[in-house]
Amino acid sequence: MGRSRHTSFAIMAVAAIAAGALLLEHTGFLAGAFRTEILARVDDGDVVNAADIAGGTMR
Repeated sequence: MGRSRHTSFAIMAVAAIAAGALLLEHTGFLAGAFRTEILARVDDGDVVNAADIAGGTMR
């Protein structure tokens, strides 16, 4: 006796909502909702490398 495969309504609804949100973001309608700009400035004095951490013993 074969079983019919039944797709859950909840799974289909979540997939449709996710696809719609992705499409709206891709077209630019929701561009600001899922994107964050990081505004930072790094000065030369703020940069630390491995030699600074090791106390200059690395060669």
